[in-house]
Amino acid sequence: MMTFKLGPAQDAENRIKRDFSEFSRLWSEVREVWLDDRCRQFEQQHLSNLGPSLTRFSSALQECCEVIRRAEEALNDDRARSDRLE
Repeated sequence: MMTFKLGPAQDAENRIKRDFSEFSRLWSEVREVWLDDRCRQFEQQHLSNLGPSLTRFSSALQECCEVIRRAEEALNDDRARSDRLE
């Protein structure tokens, strides 16, 4: 029986969340001293979609992991039924 190891995917998601939180904290500090039009333009062009994109990515990864879990459960149930029939 082969099992898909979800731990690495979940670890990666946790690292991304932790790193983004750290990035947000650092950006907040930078923004306090860099208050001009270039700062606002940089934030609008490069950062405004980053948080929502990471949230969508995290949701998709969680959904993917859940689908894999359910598929493995279904396969295990089918195998158990086949074993009982033999």
